[in-house]
Amino acid sequence: MKFFNLRANHTDVRTEVLAGFTTFISMSYILFVQPAMLAQAGMDKGAVFTSTAAVSIFGTLMMAFIANMPIAISTGMGINSAFVFSVVLQQGYSWQEALSAMLLAGLLYLIVVITPIRDWIINIFPNDLKSAISAGIGLLIATIGLTGSGLIVADPATFTTMGSLTSPQSLLTIAGVLITLALYYYRIPGAIFLGMMVTTILGLVTGLVHAPSQVVSSVPSLKPTFGVAFSHLPSVMNWHILPIVLTFFLVAFFDTTGTILGVQKQMGTDRDTNKSLIASALGNISAAVFGTSPATAFVESNAGVSAGGRTGLTSVVVAILFALSLFFSPLLTMITPQITASALIVVGVLMLGNLKDIDWTNFKIAASAFLIVLGMPLTHSISDGILLGGGVYLVLSALDWIKKQFTK
Repeated sequence: MKFFNLRANHTDVRTEVLAGFTTFISMSYILFVQPAMLAQAGMDKGAVFTSTAAVSIFGTLMMAFIANMPIAISTGMGINSAFVFSVVLQQGYSWQEALSAMLLAGLLYLIVVITPIRDWIINIFPNDLKSAISAGIGLLIATIGLTGSGLIVADPATFTTMGSLTSPQSLLTIAGVLITLALYYYRIPGAIFLGMMVTTILGLVTGLVHAPSQVVSSVPSLKPTFGVAFSHLPSVMNWHILPIVLTFFLVAFFDTTGTILGVQKQMGTDRDTNKSLIASALGNISAAVFGTSPATAFVESNAGVSAGGRTGLTSVVVAILFALSLFFSPLLTMITPQITASALIVVGVLMLGNLKDIDWTNFKIAASAFLIVLGMPLTHSISDGILLGGGVYLVLSALDWIKKQFTK
């Protein structure tokens, strides 16, 4: 335990273990949401379950031993929707090619964080637009939850409209969302995970969800996804893939940076942020190798910090719990879009809180942020939203520069 400097960080083993459990419970929903999400891109649910756990174990251990931080790494919400709905379903790339693009993005991520380019990238957009990107992703994943569950459906006249609110599946979705919102409102630890579990039980009782024949089983094989990113690299080595690579990189980079800085602020420490970014970059590369969508530092790590977590020992506990979870893959068959909807919508609500950090009195910022936030859910594309708002910001900034040259 000397490695983690528990005494110097004013903590102990018991506190760190409790914090690890708190973080894991808060973020464990990703094990069930991720396979359901990526299955829509044609990926094997069992393999995605195992790869998601593997990335969580590897990335979180990197955070523990490289940065000694109580931060958990796993496949990020929001960026997984970009992987499925934008890259695969909308732009027509195969999931194998998407993994290859991820690998390139992960390598770019690592290069950036070990060079001075890191600071330039962080400052390319003001913090207001970084907040807008997070908020836009929140709206996008909430939209995915609402449409996937059937609460919002297609309409030839208005594009979308309210679905049936009296169908059994819709009622299960509504119940799940309300239960999860209530749990989160009253600050129950692991509210998202517990909300999904309560909704699943409700579905089992009503016959809308069918129980698996077994609960514990052998670990699902990684064979369908492991190493696929390498074999499909030749097919993505062209300029057309560049926007996708940059999207994977920028979203993961900014999301992780924001989480790390937030955790450091909550802890009252100024530890080397770059070590945490290096650990995150390695986790991102592992996501492509194992075969799942991009990894990021989970904001739920703040729950563990609130419980007293101060060192990498908290992260080690999280990794161990993810390893134990590998043997419960049969439970995946019970996780339907009606159940994952609650997680997607609640996470969307939380991410939308970033709007408060935007200076809406500055028209250049307001116009750019508005187009980012609105563009993502309407186009079902993170990169298109960034292109809309970021493009406006760069054009208006260029006009500002030209004006200054003529007024000197």
